[in-house]
Order: sequence, then structure tokens, then C-alpha cells
Amino acid sequence: MDPGVIAVIGTTGVGKSNLSIQLAKELNGEAINGDALQVYKGLDIITNKMPVDEREGVVHHLMDFLPMDQEYSVLDFKADALRLIEKIHERKHMPVVVGGTHYYIQSLLWRDTLLDTKKNVGTLSETQQQEESDANEKFLRDSDTATLYKKLQEVDPIMANKWHENDRRKITRSLQVFFETGECQSDLIKKQHALSDNERLRMPTCIFWVYSAPDILNARLDARVDAMVKGGLFGEIQGMRKSVGPNTDYERGIWQAIGYKEFDQYFTAVEEAVKNNQPTDTEELEKLKSECTETMKTRTRQYAKRQVLWIRNKLLPLCREKEVKIYLLDATSLDTWKENVGNVAVKIAKGFFAGEDLPNAEDLNQYAKEMLAAQRDLDAVSALESWEKKECEICTSMQRIMHEKYAPPLSSDSTPTTASEDVPFPPPVIIHGPTSWEQHLRSKMHRKMRTNKAEMERDGSNWWYFKAQEYKKRKREGTLNQEVEVVGGVL
Repeated sequence: MDPGVIAVIGTTGVGKSNLSIQLAKELNGEAINGDALQVYKGLDIITNKMPVDEREGVVHHLMDFLPMDQEYSVLDFKADALRLIEKIHERKHMPVVVGGTHYYIQSLLWRDTLLDTKKNVGTLSETQQQEESDANEKFLRDSDTATLYKKLQEVDPIMANKWHENDRRKITRSLQVFFETGECQSDLIKKQHALSDNERLRMPTCIFWVYSAPDILNARLDARVDAMVKGGLFGEIQGMRKSVGPNTDYERGIWQAIGYKEFDQYFTAVEEAVKNNQPTDTEELEKLKSECTETMKTRTRQYAKRQVLWIRNKLLPLCREKEVKIYLLDATSLDTWKENVGNVAVKIAKGFFAGEDLPNAEDLNQYAKEMLAAQRDLDAVSALESWEKKECEICTSMQRIMHEKYAPPLSSDSTPTTASEDVPFPPPVIIHGPTSWEQHLRSKMHRKMRTNKAEMERDGSNWWYFKAQEYKKRKREGTLNQEVEVVGGVL
């Protein structure tokens, strides 16, 4: 078999680093970090780096090298990782890519998941390229979301149709693609998916998904946050706060790390107390610290859930290709880690690169069959072209009817789309994509609006009277639910 690579993926806090070290030791390997935040120097606690003394002598690449004020893109990672893999293969060693930034790893393994070209390379001087890049960055940073969306509609209407008009992050990403490549993101997706299967996968790949049952994992994540707080998290956050500048973008680079924003309210209060010569050990500040800690725990659990969704919705469909082997390892119990995770992975990896027959991935453990079922169609191009936004006419019309009934009357100088500054005219109810549309049709709010509309058409103007009487009756009987079937419970 041609030289290949092992990839270790999974949620935060599930033990990916431990497995990568065991695989590297058993297969004469070197680890390549695939975590977008662990590339930064220092900040070992907030980025959850494995301590050097626990790496058992295994070489780790692309870790702990980037200053905090710089950014490291997925394009940078792909280029650096490919160079490293080539050198590791020259040493007759096995590259073990490990990390939870799954779009990094996905872009490394498949050619059709990332943009491989940049605009104007070789045609503009370095200074000109930098000036153009700075101007684009300024536009993306300083423009409001409506302006960005309008620009995206001009340059790539297909992607504009896919994204919600208020989803600034996705709109910005599509514009970045256009600015960097000179081509629409939708056109690039079509070109990349036109590659044949043997052109798409860069090298033979064996993927291990380290998985834990959510309830057990959540308890571990909560405990890890507590350990981070006790182990020096606050010192790292304070150091980061000293580096904040006027142009700091908290949605990019190291500032995305869970923990920094979550404790902002607490540290702001502490700094204000110090400034005013007030104590910093008050009961109020302790309560605020506790609330921020709980927020960090919640965000960490939510992040782990999003990581699983990415694997199932983005990565697994690509793994339908016969060259890609992905094995889910049950890391739910730490007591059986060696038996269910370490030993199983080493045996499969050795067999994979020796060309031996391998076990059926779905039969490996109790979670494999359920979790390895691909959730989305691989044909991303068809999905992109067939994507549509739908307006729910029932919900839109009912919200506006109710608005006209209860909103303050228009003043003489009001516009037709606004009842007052406090009560804006309801916008259309727009649903994005077929899955969301199906979910909307099943939602409690839609069913309620549909029922109200049918009753209103049946009863005419008497509907308002009947609803008012029903409301008063249920209130007297104490059977009134919190969700009232009239606007805002006004009646």
C-alpha cells in the first residue's frame, strides 16, 4: 500500500491525544496537531494541550508555535501539514493527524473540501496583494451584516440564497472565498466535486473516531472545566486581556477559545473593583464567577455536540468512498480504555497498512452502527442547486393579522412597514432549506398558527370574541397554559 496517514478525530475531552500517542508509539509515528487553537504559543490550559511530559517522547508538529496576535487559516494548515507528511514519509514514519478541528482534517484528506488556489498569485506584487487583502478585510470587518449580504447577492447569489441574511459568519466566509480566489464559492464547489473518487482522496487513510456516550462525556467535560479553573485558567485569561487591541476580532484566532468570552463579565467586574479600590473577594463576585463557570461548561458541552454533528453530516458522507476506513471506538468507560480503544485501534491500523482483511466497522461496538450511518447525501452540488428558502404564508399572515389587532396605531408620519419604534412590523417567516422546512411544519408554533387560521376563517370576526372568552374561562379555572393561543397573551 502507498504511504498513508492515520487520523484521530472526536469531540473535545474524549481522549484523542492519548490514542494518537499510543498509535504513534506502536507504528513508529509522529503526531501532527489538527486543532486550530493548539497552534498558539503558551495558553496550554485554555487550549487543552497535552503536557509535554505526558507525550511519551512522541514528536508533535504544528503545535505551540504561533504568536497570539496572528491568525492561522485552514489553508495554512493544509499546506504545512502536507509538507510535514511528505517529510515524515521520507523518514519511513507514520503521520498521525489528531485534533477536533474537523474541517482542518477534512481539508487535508480530501481535495474537494477546500479551495486550493488563490487569486492573482504571480500577477500582483506582494505589496499590491497585501493592500488588496487589507481593503477586503476592512470591508468585511467594518460593514454591517445587511451590506455584506447585499454584496454576496451580487457576487454569488447561489450562496446568498443558502445563508440566512443575518448569519454574518457564513456570509463573511463566502465573501472571503470570493476575495481570495476571484471565484464564487458555489462555482468552486461544483468544480471540486467534479473530481473522480481516486482524485479526491489524497492518500490512503484510516480514521479513528473516539466516541463517548453524551451523558458520560458531559460529566467529564464539566469536571475538566473545574480542573482548568483550579489549574491556572484565570492567569491565561488575564494575560490574553492585556493583549486586547482596538481591532481585536473575538470571532477569529485564539479569541474563539471557550473560556475567554465566557469569563469576560467576571473579569470586567474584578477590574472595575480594583480600579475603585474595592475588594475582589465579595460574595457578589464569587456568585458571578460561579455563573461564568457554568456558562463555560454549557458552551463546552454545546461545542462537543456540534463536533459530533460535523462528523456525521460532513465527514461520514465522504467516507462512503471505498478507500476511506473510519472506525468508531467506544471511549465511554475509562476502565475499559485499553481494551475498547487503544488495543483495537493499534490492531486495525496495523492491519490496514498491511493490506489485511479488516473487521466490519459497524459491528465494532454498540454505538458504531447508529453513529456511522451517514446523515446527508454526498452530492453536495445537487443539494446546493436545489436549496431554497420558503416563506410560511400561514405564520406570516397570522403574525401580521395579530400585529394589526394589538400594535399601537400608526402615526401620521410612520412608514407602512412600522407600527412604532417599540413594535416593529413582523417580517415574513422565512425557512431555510428542506430539513428546516420539515421541522417548521412539525413545530408547535406552526401548528398553533394553522389552527388559529382555520378557526378564524370559520368564525370570521367572532373569532376574537371566542378566543377572549376561552382565555377568561381557562384563567378562572386555573387551566391556562403559559403558551396562550392569542398574540402575546394580551386578551
